[in-house]
Amino acid sequence: MKKLLNPNTSENTIVHIAMRGSDKNEYECVGVLVREEAKSIRVGFNAKNDIIMDYLDIPKPDILSIEVMNPAKIRKLH
Repeated sequence: MKKLLNPNTSENTIVHIAMRGSDKNEYECVGVLVREEAKSIRVGFNAKNDIIMDYLDIPKPDILSIEVMNPAKIRKLH
């Protein structure tokens, strides 16, 4: 899997991920890519005062697809 996190920028890397859960069902999520390691990635969902409150560690073999999203195309849902 190609590295997506750029350590040379302060911009968040927003990703859309399709994954397989431990129950073998497929799930999708959108969040901020926080960390990339050899065997897993961490995606953050909620932050307060720059502290991540909620995150998900996803093993790389469970990732079905991952796409970097353009922040300019994200809109608030009403």
